[in-house]
Amino acid sequence: MDEDVLETYVRSLMKSADYLGKPINYVELKALIRRFVELNPHSDPKTIDWVGVWDPTLTYQEQLEAFRRNYPGFRWKEEEISEEAFEMARRRKLEEIVRELDEDSLKELIELIKKELGEAVEEVPQTERKEQEAVVIQEPPTPSLVQAPAITLKTLSKYPMLQEARNLFEAFEVEQLDHLAEATKTRVLEALQRGEKGVLPREDAMEDLLTFALARVLCIAIGEPWLLKRWALAEASRMERFLHVEAEELKAMVLKELLNVEEVDDERLSDEFSYKVQLAQYLRLIRELSGPEWRLVNRMVHRGFVYLTEAEVVRLFRQKAYQLLSSVENVPKIKVQQLPPKLQEAAEDIVKELVKLRSSYQPITAPASGDWPPCMEAIRARVAEASHKELFTLTAFMINKGHSKEEILALLAERPDFNEKIARYQVEHIAGLRGSRTKYRPPSCQTMKSLGLCVEDGKYCPRWIQNPLQYGKKPKDQPKQTTQTPP
Repeated sequence: MDEDVLETYVRSLMKSADYLGKPINYVELKALIRRFVELNPHSDPKTIDWVGVWDPTLTYQEQLEAFRRNYPGFRWKEEEISEEAFEMARRRKLEEIVRELDEDSLKELIELIKKELGEAVEEVPQTERKEQEAVVIQEPPTPSLVQAPAITLKTLSKYPMLQEARNLFEAFEVEQLDHLAEATKTRVLEALQRGEKGVLPREDAMEDLLTFALARVLCIAIGEPWLLKRWALAEASRMERFLHVEAEELKAMVLKELLNVEEVDDERLSDEFSYKVQLAQYLRLIRELSGPEWRLVNRMVHRGFVYLTEAEVVRLFRQKAYQLLSSVENVPKIKVQQLPPKLQEAAEDIVKELVKLRSSYQPITAPASGDWPPCMEAIRARVAEASHKELFTLTAFMINKGHSKEEILALLAERPDFNEKIARYQVEHIAGLRGSRTKYRPPSCQTMKSLGLCVEDGKYCPRWIQNPLQYGKKPKDQPKQTTQTPP
């Protein structure tokens, strides 16, 4: 990433942060992204949620550590290399060079090595040398066989959505795995706490694999949609982190199996893009992705395919995994009472923790239909999947309507990626209690239309209002009958 591109990217992030009312140090953010690019030259910095993870209360070194915790699959600090590691790396490089040499160059290298070691080079008689060369010429070329990556138990534990993992799950009955109840409970609670940071890997690959399947059984049996989504987000994020640092052959296999992507074979596009996916599938994958970079108008589309970089495909892999894991469509219904005894106890403990977590916020009373403008009711109805812009708009609206911080946090807690510390800071900043001490208002109706957040071009709202906050009020010095849009 050259300096101009970096500058443009950082400024776009600053605009997003400013829109959300989140102060970010420009110099520190730019330095952090530059460090990331230098240490991860083959990774796209856009895979990192810079604005979301950034905490204005931290120092630069603390910011660095926060990003390292959230994205452990990337390098964030320079690592000291031991002499032994350096020697191993040098040997590997030499081996790569030797493999690329042709036959004549390889013979010259062997003779040179013998001379350096003081060994006599055996002279091969001219007639024998010609016979050897003839034999070499007559040998048919050995075809280069590309071996499929080995699917080990460790591989399945990292990507438990592979077909081989599903086949393994079918070999077990839930009753046989009751002894893993405690480990499964720990995994679900860890998902509740970590969310987008991802569930941590286990040492025992088989336990890691089986507790994944049991965790989904528990979440479905408990029947709380938010719990299932939160768990699905944590598991999908974990798989995404593994995939970023996976060997290329295995990475390609996993992406093709779950996303049905194809590698780009067009030389004109292969320098910029690695994969392509069918247009219809792409549109299904980005339903809940609100960033402008995912909009079709900003994508390369050619002959029914959308072209993507490797980092973008990995991000879509996480989205597809989340969609599949959080869906209960075609899944057999199961109740907690149908589970084995220890798993029942684990489910009850999880419910207690869930109640404790959700009850820590004051529930918000739903407004009567018509009290809120249609645009705000629409955002609130989909708050679990709303974009950052929508959340800012809803928060600013509720603050100006007199709702308390705890009421707003209770609503935001419905999101599977909810982080109380970050959410509380953002709410307080929008309320004018932090940072510039400016109390923000929701965007105007004109801006809401340009953002695509206005419902049916405002046909359900009075014509005279210019901001959602004016909904339900009477216009000054105007007859009452003129305030409503004719049917």
